[in-house]
Amino acid sequence: MAWTEESKKQMDEAAVQAKAELEKHFAIWSAKDLAGWWKRWYLKAGHKRLGRLLVGMAKPEKAEDK
Repeated sequence: MAWTEESKKQMDEAAVQAKAELEKHFAIWSAKDLAGWWKRWYLKAGHKRLGRLLVGMAKPEKAEDK
């Protein structure tokens, strides 16, 4: 399958939706819940995009939080 600009755009849009869901539930989810989230989104958004979202959730929000 050749990647087109349209397919990349669709994956980026899916990643935005996945991020909103992740941010809404992250503090209360178990590992099993997170695995379900990944399963729902990885075909639409891609593993790399989802991985970046998770890493971003682990980063401190402020420099003094490091």
